[in-house]
Amino acid sequence: MGGKLGHVIRREYLQQIRTKAFWISTFLIPLIGLGVILIQVALNRTLVARGKIAVVDLTGRLYEPLLTEQKAGAASDGNGPGAPRKGGPKAAGMKTELTFFEVPATPQTLPDLRRRLNEDVQKERIKAYIVLDNQTLLKGAAEWRAQSVKADVVMREQIAEMLTRAVTKERLKDRGVDPVIYDAARMRVALDPHEAKEVESEASKNVGFNIAVSASLFFLIYISIFVYGASIMRGVLEEKNNRIVEVIVSSVRPADLMLGKIFGIGLAGLTQYLVWSLLALFVSAPGALALMGMTEELPRIPLLTIGTFVLFFLLGYFLYASLYAAIAAPFNTEQEAQQFLLIPMMILVLTSTTWFFAFNQPNGALAVVLSFIPFTSPLMMFMRVSVQPPPLWQIGVSAGILLATVWGMAWVAGRIYRVGILMYGKKPTLPEIVRWAARAD
Repeated sequence: MGGKLGHVIRREYLQQIRTKAFWISTFLIPLIGLGVILIQVALNRTLVARGKIAVVDLTGRLYEPLLTEQKAGAASDGNGPGAPRKGGPKAAGMKTELTFFEVPATPQTLPDLRRRLNEDVQKERIKAYIVLDNQTLLKGAAEWRAQSVKADVVMREQIAEMLTRAVTKERLKDRGVDPVIYDAARMRVALDPHEAKEVESEASKNVGFNIAVSASLFFLIYISIFVYGASIMRGVLEEKNNRIVEVIVSSVRPADLMLGKIFGIGLAGLTQYLVWSLLALFVSAPGALALMGMTEELPRIPLLTIGTFVLFFLLGYFLYASLYAAIAAPFNTEQEAQQFLLIPMMILVLTSTTWFFAFNQPNGALAVVLSFIPFTSPLMMFMRVSVQPPPLWQIGVSAGILLATVWGMAWVAGRIYRVGILMYGKKPTLPEIVRWAARAD
């Protein structure tokens, strides 16, 4: 039987990798990802917010202070004039070339002026206009008018920061405080994260990079289970509808056919990951990074993160692959199997929605419980390990429960598969499928 199973695995594997679609996706996906990175690098270098901003200052006190703050560098962290705020527009590579000009007005002339300025905005003679009144000084409320309330968010926030500093200084003047004291005393405190250890790990020194790695690998497991599970389901339905399976099972046991399909498609998936890993190593080489405008070498991904990714990806794949094969076998079309396909789909979708909670509190009750439930642990335990590794016994127990569930699911799926793969015509009911699984050999 081992030889026949090997032949089935080889057939499924070669059937997958011989298609043009397999190799197109294998190389197209990383090329798209690389293209996105290059576009981001280019945008960070060239993206400049330009425009003329009209300022209607009904207070008569804020226009000049606004210009002063623009010249001094509004996006500051409080450590000195013009110092870039961490995470602010300048830090993100966002540059601005704004031109403010004052439009004289009174409360009586404002309606007519507003109509003229609205027309200027719509005809793109100006980018936007701001209306400042007494409420700006009392409550910090200012009016912003532009073509869209959704566009130019970074620009709007930067101008709001300039106005915040200008209004604050004017309010200090009203209270007899020299605004120079504000500049001297204002300080933004930034919490520099460190591990509570004598010797910190390398991962703690590259927080942003490791957050991106954790999220990317989490969703890679999620998407892969969806894609390869659907591939197994379509393969089962196609062979059943073409009656090829009747020929195959005459020489191979249905259970071996199912396992061969799962292993073969899984190996095809691993082949893609191997190609992507080699491409990633090539792209992350110092010479390649320099061509993309990146001067710093990328940090290393912790070995524990890589190991748990491989372990829980494989276990999660075999668990859901067996489930997809069992669901597809009794039916003739995807439409017939749809009601049962919603079960694994909803489990995966609901688990994916909890990733932020696990990321924020990896040892919280929700994350811990989900990391021991077999159908959610491939995603949740990996996320916990990549953010804050739990005790090794928890990883071992989670993997052990998942492995036992994989074996049990494969056993149940095999019993359903052996009957359902040769069933045609009437769509089976759930009680009938349960009886197939409980039927003795």
